[in-house]
Amino acid sequence: MFKSKAPSLSTDTDFTKNLKETSFYRYGHLRSLGVSGEITALAVDPVLSLLGVGTSSGVVHVFGQPAFQFALPVSGASSSGPASGIKFITFHSGHHRLIAIDTNNTLHSFSLRDMTDHPNRSLHPTLPNREGAYSLWGTITAIDQPLPSHTHLFLTLKDGTMLAWDLSRHILGNWKVGNCWSEYEERMVRSGIPGRRKTAGGPMATCMAINPRDLNIMLVGYEGGVVAWDFQKNAVTKTFEMILPPGAPGGGSYQDADGSLWTERAPSVTCLVWRPDGLVFAVGHSDGCITFWAFSESDKPLIVRTITHEDVNVADADALFSAGALDTQVRPKRKVELDVDGRPIAPAISANREPIFKLSWAGFPDQAELKHLMAAQGTEAAGEPLSSYSKDYSERGETLLLVLGGQSPGERPGINIIQFPAYKPPILPRKGAAPTTLSEGMPLQERYAYRDSLMSTGSTNYPTKTPPEDFVLLPRLSPYFNLSHDPVALIVSLTPDPTLNQIDARQAQRGMEAYAFPPPRSTAIPLSPGRKNFLSPGEGEKIVQFTPAPVNQSSSVSSSPRAVSPGWRLPWSTPSPQPSPGLRVPTPDSLMSFAAIRKSRARRRYRLPSALWTGHLSVLGCEIHSLPTPTFKRLISWSIETAGEEPSPRIALHGGMAVPDLQSHGAPDVKVAKMESYRVLITFHPDATVRFWDVSPHLLILPTPLRFEYPGPLPHLSISIGEYLKHPDVAHLPLAKLWETDRSKVRIKSVHLAREALECVITMSTGEIIVTKFGEGKKNASDEDEIEELDGGHVHGEGALEAKNNDSYFPPQSPQSGEGSKSEWVEEVTEIGHLARWRQDGFKPVAIFTLKRGEAVRCAVSDIGFIAVAFDSKSVAILDMRGPDVILREGFDEDGVLMKRKKRKNHNVQNVVGENSLVGAMKWVVSGLGNDASARPRLIVSYAKGMTKIYTLVNVLGEWMVETKPPTFTNESLAGPIASYVLDAMTGSELLPTAESLTAAIQSQHTPEAKKDQPPHCIWIAASKKSIRAAVNFNGERIAKVELEQDELSECFYVTRFGQKIVVGITTTGTALVYSVPFLEPIIRTDLFFGTQGRQVGKISFDDRSGDFLEYSGPLEINLRTLFHFRKPLPPRLDPCSFKRPIPPQPIPLSASSMVGAWIWGGAPLTGSQLDAIVAGPKRPPMPKEPGPKKPIISWGKVPEDAPKSTAPAMPKRTAVAKQRGPTRDARERQDVYSEMTDAAAERGNMLDDLGEQLNNVSVSATNYLTQARNAAIKEAAKSTAKGVFGKLL
Repeated sequence: MFKSKAPSLSTDTDFTKNLKETSFYRYGHLRSLGVSGEITALAVDPVLSLLGVGTSSGVVHVFGQPAFQFALPVSGASSSGPASGIKFITFHSGHHRLIAIDTNNTLHSFSLRDMTDHPNRSLHPTLPNREGAYSLWGTITAIDQPLPSHTHLFLTLKDGTMLAWDLSRHILGNWKVGNCWSEYEERMVRSGIPGRRKTAGGPMATCMAINPRDLNIMLVGYEGGVVAWDFQKNAVTKTFEMILPPGAPGGGSYQDADGSLWTERAPSVTCLVWRPDGLVFAVGHSDGCITFWAFSESDKPLIVRTITHEDVNVADADALFSAGALDTQVRPKRKVELDVDGRPIAPAISANREPIFKLSWAGFPDQAELKHLMAAQGTEAAGEPLSSYSKDYSERGETLLLVLGGQSPGERPGINIIQFPAYKPPILPRKGAAPTTLSEGMPLQERYAYRDSLMSTGSTNYPTKTPPEDFVLLPRLSPYFNLSHDPVALIVSLTPDPTLNQIDARQAQRGMEAYAFPPPRSTAIPLSPGRKNFLSPGEGEKIVQFTPAPVNQSSSVSSSPRAVSPGWRLPWSTPSPQPSPGLRVPTPDSLMSFAAIRKSRARRRYRLPSALWTGHLSVLGCEIHSLPTPTFKRLISWSIETAGEEPSPRIALHGGMAVPDLQSHGAPDVKVAKMESYRVLITFHPDATVRFWDVSPHLLILPTPLRFEYPGPLPHLSISIGEYLKHPDVAHLPLAKLWETDRSKVRIKSVHLAREALECVITMSTGEIIVTKFGEGKKNASDEDEIEELDGGHVHGEGALEAKNNDSYFPPQSPQSGEGSKSEWVEEVTEIGHLARWRQDGFKPVAIFTLKRGEAVRCAVSDIGFIAVAFDSKSVAILDMRGPDVILREGFDEDGVLMKRKKRKNHNVQNVVGENSLVGAMKWVVSGLGNDASARPRLIVSYAKGMTKIYTLVNVLGEWMVETKPPTFTNESLAGPIASYVLDAMTGSELLPTAESLTAAIQSQHTPEAKKDQPPHCIWIAASKKSIRAAVNFNGERIAKVELEQDELSECFYVTRFGQKIVVGITTTGTALVYSVPFLEPIIRTDLFFGTQGRQVGKISFDDRSGDFLEYSGPLEINLRTLFHFRKPLPPRLDPCSFKRPIPPQPIPLSASSMVGAWIWGGAPLTGSQLDAIVAGPKRPPMPKEPGPKKPIISWGKVPEDAPKSTAPAMPKRTAVAKQRGPTRDARERQDVYSEMTDAAAERGNMLDDLGEQLNNVSVSATNYLTQARNAAIKEAAKSTAKGVFGKLL
């Protein structure tokens, strides 16, 4: 201990005051942040404009407009096991219903019209009411998207059974159909066809889809093929089976590894989709090929193709020869073919494609609908603004087929899109004309018309970093056409990224991305390897043509048949980038070369709802900070001023309404809640990015209805470490090399924020310290060159070899300096301020410190430019950002002392011998020490062995230096330190290192030492794992001490609530111990869990101004809780159906006049009510009673009127006046920051308008003055002339 003793503190000192009452404390849960499990399912509702996300934890998250969101627990954990994950989710558009199916094959139905209203709103927020649930006996393999026109959900089981769930009655209907393909196989076997046999275990049903224009037809896909079910006939009317003949590659390869190339094969059906006109449908197969069928002909497909090759169901002798699949042949050299982006196309010889997982066929408005949308632009009836790309597709009548899967190994992952031309029906034969030539039951002209509409006019893709797992389109308005009509956005879920660093805790590794849709129209005819351009009508029906036939060539397209031996000729020409000669959709793009019109494949991205912390947004750690109002305004001003102009705007979801609950029991007082401090949440993620969020309570109470997300994203403040490390100027740093070779090892350890100076310090798990500082954007800033993202994140060639040979993270260091080892040294301080981008506000890079002392275990920041970092190598460094430079090194070995660094004129570095002990806590203060009452910047370093050292900084000739002999003392009770706080002995406020306190310290640097009889100037509270102690003036009398016998503290916090101070200790078993200040009298002990059993507490981050704290137990368990659960903002009142788009009528089949022959369906189309009657049968139960009307949701956001002060009845006249008078805001009442800044922006706009109007008036006045002056001059000249003339006459 110190030799001198400080005076004692008065026993009347009390900084806790009313908080000594235990009734002031109530532990409560405020909100859960992020998602609760892995992303497993996606769904959208275009009518209500909602997005649903199912998770592996059995929770469905629903998002609408920014303030609207809720988490619906569908299947919770029970004594029998954990919660069942969500397998399917879908919305019943037009009927405001959500359907979810979990992994236990239980169907759950929820009404979005009827919301819960629990008395305890804090623990039971508003959620949709459950309508019904039913557990099925089999595994559900597919569901069909329910339409607004009917009220049944059709689904298939693994055994091939089809069922229907009655959505309006909430029961399983009586409609049931057995395995149709099994019956077909039995008929084929009985017919005696060679090679036909039954599927072992029975064919499994895999997919289903109702015709978008005729509800009477439903396609059901089985492993072996597809059947068409007729509801009116209650029978299968058509069967579609694709069989690959011997020698045809399909989606596989010519390598014939399993000997199946020369056998008939029937690849399993995985998915199917209708074309928007309802005439053609596409079927995806397990070998990666796609079969296109005309519904009117089930004998033979129109075309079988993969993503890159066409007609893969035809044996190609040339391809077989080129692949070397024939015996006794010389293997020719294969020519490499490139796609429109210049990437090599995987040849059929080694394709080995993955299955087609999902298909979606997007259509666009016809001419009449397009004119209506263009006329309605700017109104709600038009939905999102109409893009020029949508107009291009609409004017040409083109459609887009989105393909998930079907790629070969090595191809870049993504969603592939095939662009198809409009279908043009052939000319109908006149009456009495000769019969049309048939092709397998279909007229040739009709077959060619269908086939021409399936000849791709372009292709594009949405590249993703990892392979996509699922996708969903967001339509503009229509809930029909499998939710693929005129889509405006594409939402994709991605497989986990192996380049992201992983942690042991559970996390949602699947990523999510959203893109603008549609993409720009492809203007290049894609290469079509394998396309069979038939030379004469009918030749495509045969494998080989024995007699030559005339070539049917177009005037604008030339083809050069390959040379073949006389008497033999293949019925197709050489593969070429030109379209088929039979393509009857002339476009100017068909004459352009694909090589000359390569375009960038960059896609505009949308920002997803802020709660979707998954994939690269998975949170590895977080901190919550309360900020002064001026500082908070600086941080968010850019987002307010540029609202609506973000480079990545939020995805277009407008559904639902959220209203603050100001009238329920325990609702907050708006005037009091608005006085709360503003808060920011700092999170860091696996992609080495730091992000900022607004978590102020004001977002949950203002305005009515709510308008902002919670947490509110602040994307302009994001800090991307990878952007810095990719720059060539830092490529020599070990961290940058690690980023190039193995990004999964580049991980953020902690993030620290200086609240007033707005310096953000990031420590890396590899020991580097990266310092950034907030800066305001410059209007005249030039556009910096963007740094390209490295695909794959790996280095190839010599760099990879060097990284492989170097096992250690840091390059080998030699303790001897010399020219031979000069290139191996890395500087301690690398200034990176020139990497800042000043186009917008944000945190700008300052420096990277590479101290090579191992992982940082503690970091202390200040608002005066000093940073202290302790490492696991039992060393400490003090950084001065005025250089920046390292002004103290404690415990650095010879390598650290001899490390190459930048030479400075004023070199004031000190090297101190280490204490051979880990640092447990560090704290920057500006305070006195012992009898020296003058404030100085000091660093309190507490070591694990119980020793405390206090470094004092002094300013010498403008340079800050550390005193050479810091006072140290040891106390066994301080072993295992966790926190230190230094308080003002008069007020109890923390003596924080602020700019104001530093200025005062510099001015009073030469103040004489205080006398011993003066009152104490500070109180030091030190917390360790087993004790908390308080002493005056650091070395004075110990005024209080708390010993913990059974418990052990993990963290300790100093909290100020309404000017009253407490000390909160958190034990390792999840208990909060609250003590008074300064004498540490125990107040209350409360458990931070619900139930009877304790738990391991997570990482706690306290808001020291409100008593709220954030507990981080893992990426899927982030909870905002409080010790003072009184009048806190309640969960908002929700109405999912407040935003409703008009529902268009059910699409009908195209008119018979546009078809070849008669209407293929025959008779009038089936309506939705007729379909319900057929499926439900005559014994359908009556409709259940609708819930009664409830209190209007908007009324919950009205501030309740104050109760009268006296019990005497009020005067009638006075009461009437009070009711009629509208609420007015007191001029002294504080507005929230968003309202203030929005009003300021509006006021500034009004001032600019007024200024413009005044300038306009000045311009008009000047013009009028000039005109009047000119007229006056003309008049005076005329008068002078007249006087002169008359003067001469007189």
